[in-house]
Amino acid sequence: MTLTKQLADFASSLFDAVGISQLSEVEKLLILGLESTTDRNLDEFGYATGHFRIYGYEKHVSHRLESVLNFIRSKGFRAEPMGQYGYPLNGQLYLKGEALRAGLGRRGKNTLILHPQFGPKLRLVALLTDAPIAPLWDPVLFEEENPVCNDCSICIDACPEKILKPYQMTDPSHCRSDSDNMLRKEDHLIPCDQCIRLCPACTR
Repeated sequence: MTLTKQLADFASSLFDAVGISQLSEVEKLLILGLESTTDRNLDEFGYATGHFRIYGYEKHVSHRLESVLNFIRSKGFRAEPMGQYGYPLNGQLYLKGEALRAGLGRRGKNTLILHPQFGPKLRLVALLTDAPIAPLWDPVLFEEENPVCNDCSICIDACPEKILKPYQMTDPSHCRSDSDNMLRKEDHLIPCDQCIRLCPACTR
């Protein structure tokens, strides 16, 4: 069994979706997806001691990610998470673009990755490795329209900031799901996420 197959099988036992994107001849990104649900809310954010915290990832992703990191390291290869718990921050990585390249879904009109099974509810993390692994799926072109979104503009109409156009966000700095714009309730941040909650792909 190839290392790619071994790693994909192990990661799939912990996460809902697995993809691989090649950054260079040596460096690859392992992109892992986990569905955010009522019982497993990955969109729980906040501040503690002045620092941005990703509570949902701390509770539900960190131990899974650590297991995958240890698996790769046990094979003798380097593996490091991107950002906090694999969640890139401050422009460190365009994770949605890499997820498209890894074949984890297609872009929706809300600009999010729509996974065939989990729709826009899949939350992504990434780790960097020099393990000799190969992409699992064919990439999806950035400019391809998503047939799931045909004749639908619910997300565009629902956006309170009116910054959504089909497959693009005109001004991301105004998005209310950005940590700088989330509603603050004590030490917790509440994202808007209207374009996720109302997306018909959530019910597929």
